[in-house]
Amino acid sequence: MKRVLLSVVLFAVCASLRAAGLPAAIVAQLPAGYEPMVFHAGPQMDGGRHSWLVVVHRRGDSADNPSPRPLMIFEEQAGGEYRLSARNDAVVLRADEGGQCDPFEDGDNGLAVKGRYFTVQNGIACGQHWTDFITFRYDLPRRGWFFDNEIRTSFNPLDDTQDTTDMKRANRAKPVAFEDWRAD
Repeated sequence: MKRVLLSVVLFAVCASLRAAGLPAAIVAQLPAGYEPMVFHAGPQMDGGRHSWLVVVHRRGDSADNPSPRPLMIFEEQAGGEYRLSARNDAVVLRADEGGQCDPFEDGDNGLAVKGRYFTVQNGIACGQHWTDFITFRYDLPRRGWFFDNEIRTSFNPLDDTQDTTDMKRANRAKPVAFEDWRAD
């Protein structure tokens, strides 16, 4: 019994340390069985309200035991509390989707924020080299999060394979909501 209790306490301490700096109201809304992996203050929205971008995963997430990595967007409400406004389970790649490296956690990848935009930076540089950067924006008139562009690069420094870059831009006439975005 003592070992079980000790395990539960250690898990709670580790999860709380990983969430240090994340508002408690957001931590309380994370899905059961998940812990914060990466979080970043997100773009400001209308009226100066704040947002948070939070990537969660299951404990023990690895290439041998991959878990989904939902990216959740929390928006500040008028009273200062935070509410989950959007979730996408496909935009952050799993630990086993990068070949021999973790495409989200290895290297300098993660989340980048500028203005009303944020980019999910997946990529690897071990053997094969590639990046897949997907950018979303906060659309003020629609008061929501939408796909903006995706840039994929591939290169191999060890052979004469030609570098490739593919870019997909959003069709403004047919916007794709953050929660509906899926890779092709």
